[in-house]
Amino acid sequence: MDRKEIRDILESFFQKYRKSEGDDSTYTAFWADRTPAGTVEIAMTRCPADTTFKFYLDRKKVDEVKEWDGFFPALDRFAREHGDAFDPESFFAGMKDMT
Repeated sequence: MDRKEIRDILESFFQKYRKSEGDDSTYTAFWADRTPAGTVEIAMTRCPADTTFKFYLDRKKVDEVKEWDGFFPALDRFAREHGDAFDPESFFAGMKDMT
């Protein structure tokens, strides 16, 4: 999958599944994938100030970045460091199936 497709999948998923953080100006959506090597989760939070992405492995936050410019380098790093648990193709295909 290329970056445009991943971004489109994330944006579509976010629009469909986002939940308010209580003040109706901040919304979060997350997707988790369980593998034999662990549970991977990516959460996207959007508020008027920015968009934040958080990466988790087995419920422990591994990374947090702002905006799309930070997302793709963090995604590449996450895949490199946690490739035994995280397969980007499978992860985003599952997310796409839900949109």
